[in-house]
Amino acid sequence: MDQRMRARLCESLRYIFAQAEGQINIPPARCSRFLGQLKKKPISPRAFSLYSDAVLAIEENDLDLAGKLLDELIRLPAHDGRLDIIDLPNPERDPIGRRYARFIDDDDSVAFEIFAPSPAAAASCRAQIKDAFTLMDAGDPQLAAEIRALLREIILAAGNEDPKALTFDGASAFMLWGGIIINANRSDGPLAMAQMLAHESAHNLLFGFSAEGPLVENSAEELYPSPLRADPRPMDGIYHATFVTARMHRVVRQLLKSGVLSASLSAQARKDLAENARLFARGHEVVLKHAKMTPVGEAVMRGAAGYMAV
Repeated sequence: MDQRMRARLCESLRYIFAQAEGQINIPPARCSRFLGQLKKKPISPRAFSLYSDAVLAIEENDLDLAGKLLDELIRLPAHDGRLDIIDLPNPERDPIGRRYARFIDDDDSVAFEIFAPSPAAAASCRAQIKDAFTLMDAGDPQLAAEIRALLREIILAAGNEDPKALTFDGASAFMLWGGIIINANRSDGPLAMAQMLAHESAHNLLFGFSAEGPLVENSAEELYPSPLRADPRPMDGIYHATFVTARMHRVVRQLLKSGVLSASLSAQARKDLAENARLFARGHEVVLKHAKMTPVGEAVMRGAAGYMAV
């Protein structure tokens, strides 16, 4: 899937570079080297966000901005393919931090603030992620390996700590393929973190499935009740929410079956298992009733429903 996403990016960039020759000042040799690297090796999620902004700049005929974005894109180094855990740079001062924050907070209906995490919060979150992977490596190694294959970066950030303010637990975006953001202020332990990793990586999995076209064809103006949100959501969001609850259910069930959980975590896991099953059933009912699924979308959701039925 990662190879396919990079191949599509490579193909589109090759077209842009060819069409922009003489209009955007980027040395052809550097473009060629970058495309060769992109075809063979992973890359930071930032590449997809820079590409997206460059395309928008071209559509608006702002070739100076497009040139700067494309130049920044082709200067990105190859990624070693390992899963990196990084702290979000301060979005108020750092352009990379602003870029991550802007692409994650892309829902106009639900705006929330994103900050750099405190050193203490980041250290605590790293420890929880490490413990979550330790649990999954022992109790669900297949999913642990898949998460490491899907993700290039886990970005640790912080939300507003005012109890009245809207914040986030985790977030991901199509144009940050391979990256997820986790709120480093969370302190609910390795079982919850394992579910968070399953949840957010599942969004990336769906983004990969939808690279060739949408999973549902409902209009964004059509709103329906969501299993994970109080406010009505477009069908694409409900489809995603429904699918990811099945993935959360799967990791909890595997950890319970494996016997790696302590007595207290096992008790919590049984509660989480029931809640994830309830949320899936609620979302799946809405999807079956209202979703205009494409063949790929139908196949993916059928797989999730088949797992939940076992």
